Amino acid sequence: MLRKTKKWISRLVDSRGAIRRDIVLGLSHLDALPSTFLSSGDEPSVRSELKRSSYNNMGDVINSVSQLIIPAARESASQGTVVCRPPRVTNEEHSSRWFYINGLGAAPPVAMLNASELARVVQRPISLIHTPTWGLVRDIVESITARTLRKDGKLSRPAIYVLQDALQRYDRVVLVCHSQGTIVASYIVRKLLRHASTRPLVKKLELYCIGGVSDSLEVDAELSREAGHPVPYVEHFANGRDYFAQIGVLSHLDTTSGTVFCIPEKAGHLFNHHYLAGIARGDYCNRTSRLYRYVRGREPGTQDFLSTDVGH
Repeated sequence: MLRKTKKWISRLVDSRGAIRRDIVLGLSHLDALPSTFLSSGDEPSVRSELKRSSYNNMGDVINSVSQLIIPAARESASQGTVVCRPPRVTNEEHSSRWFYINGLGAAPPVAMLNASELARVVQRPISLIHTPTWGLVRDIVESITARTLRKDGKLSRPAIYVLQDALQRYDRVVLVCHSQGTIVASYIVRKLLRHASTRPLVKKLELYCIGGVSDSLEVDAELSREAGHPVPYVEHFANGRDYFAQIGVLSHLDTTSGTVFCIPEKAGHLFNHHYLAGIARGDYCNRTSRLYRYVRGREPGTQDFLSTDVGH
């Protein structure tokens, strides 16, 4: 116990600069916090997390709200095992696989609602990697620990094995992550690039970060030169008035690889309600992003990679 305490004290001392930075960031953007989870207008083209009709029954609503409020240790509902399939799609791709990692405070009904709507928008099966919520407050603490103190904890450990297996078996792996899920993704990329056995596999990885909380994301310069595009390929989508994006990707463009698409005046942090419809319409990118080219089951060309290395 004493050894663990000393280790934590040492980590806090070593990270004091990052802690000071994140405290200042968090306080300086507090004016955007009230609108983060509130409705900002109706989006009839998606099933919103805020509507009762989006869920299967009242039990799912109660479960989602209670898990958000009540702190407790909970298990993941899916480590890539639950697959959300779009309606009326009979021909499935066998050369690629898509995953979704949820964000803060997402109980299983919310995470599956997100993955289902993403599947409908891109017209592809989506495998859910569910990061369980321990209550919103505890989730924020876990995110701070992972991001600021560089202590991964339980966030990315299960997911990395799922992604590694998929990269070995498929020609292309697409990972869409939201909120806290972008921290998980940054750790996954870091670990995959670190080891000689998994590093070449990252050429197959495409990463799309929505409302990102992560403060950094790296690409491999050598692999990028070989592939002719950033490896892994990364795009970010952010609302300029999303509190978590403000303290995340939008405040760390110098350490975040990939193109950042942002609507400066738009608020909100919810995946379906605040982001997905705009992404599907091409609002963020003027219909230029690679992710937009997947919408409605389309297939991007081999040249449809944006080549920027650092966030813009």
